[in-house]
Amino acid sequence: MAKALPKQYENAERWAFADSEQLADQLATLIVNGTKTATCANLDQDGIPQKGDVFVVVNGKGEPVCAVELTAVELTSFDQVDEAHAYAEGEGDRSLAYWRQEHQRFFEAYDLFSPNMSLILMNFKVIETF
Repeated sequence: MAKALPKQYENAERWAFADSEQLADQLATLIVNGTKTATCANLDQDGIPQKGDVFVVVNGKGEPVCAVELTAVELTSFDQVDEAHAYAEGEGDRSLAYWRQEHQRFFEAYDLFSPNMSLILMNFKVIETF
């Protein structure tokens, strides 16, 4: 049976990483073990998260895995993302080439990709695991 979500996170926005259940599970594991400490999102009408915001990370089945707090938020374009951010995202071989390949694939699947698309780069730390 899944552990109950602590009360202080009941109203926190839930974040699912990736576009498949398997990858979401893998990325949630990378977050919990400290390998993945960053992410990005396309800039849209949902607004820009702020440093200090707290989110609940869910696995591929939508079950809460941990809570994270944003430690830095930056706006940039896809083609300006640097090696340090790609490494912090913790995926694949952690290279910028891998990051660009996988994120271009992801954004193209949703018909959002362009080399100069605006991205929100976010760094975070795990504040509690469930």
